[in-house]
Amino acid sequence: MKTTMTKTSMILSATALTAIMMLASCAKESDLDTIKDAQMCLNKATTATAQACVSKLSAMTSDQANQLKCAAYFIQEGFGSPTTLLNAISTANTGNSSSTVNIISQLSFSSQTNSDAAYSVCNSSGIAVYSQLSSLVQISTLVKTASATATTGSDYATVINALPAATLGALVQTTYTSSCSSSSGSGEALQEYCGQLGEALASNSASAVGACLKYKLAGGANPGNGCPNN
Repeated sequence: MKTTMTKTSMILSATALTAIMMLASCAKESDLDTIKDAQMCLNKATTATAQACVSKLSAMTSDQANQLKCAAYFIQEGFGSPTTLLNAISTANTGNSSSTVNIISQLSFSSQTNSDAAYSVCNSSGIAVYSQLSSLVQISTLVKTASATATTGSDYATVINALPAATLGALVQTTYTSSCSSSSGSGEALQEYCGQLGEALASNSASAVGACLKYKLAGGANPGNGCPNN
């Protein structure tokens, strides 16, 4: 698990940190100026101004518009700089919890409403790593909503294990669809990650998929809730 997350962390640091502020270079001619204006605004946005930058994109549903709306949520929540995300990712191999849980513990948003909205637009952005990051944020924020006192990886692991399996299963299904359906040309870490999600999805039940995710986040320490073929 740690090997997979170390490779995945490399993808997150190399791809997400540059893509999160990526210039939308392709768009309908009629939308191009609006998207460019939003991008220029986000380039210097603060946590207080990020949403205003993308307000004119609210009715736009293109990949490019959703990429900027996704980025705006991360900036609003204080994850707008490469350093901030790298600090979160660098916790992967600290403490006694799994590397994934350690990263999750650093990525919660200030409200479930913001996390839900970010999860929606990031999964519609056409960028796999946006989908993956937003799914980690969603799990983290679900934990903080359930237990405001959770701080350490161990705290998060305990709360994750108590979350509804069907909720986690639905999250895995959405993430797999948006980030793995066309991953044949992706790097090794994403291929392996998608393969694991695919194995979990073989059960065809959201609850079973969620139980499998809990099993993996626990490092395979709970055989009673194991994944297919484990």
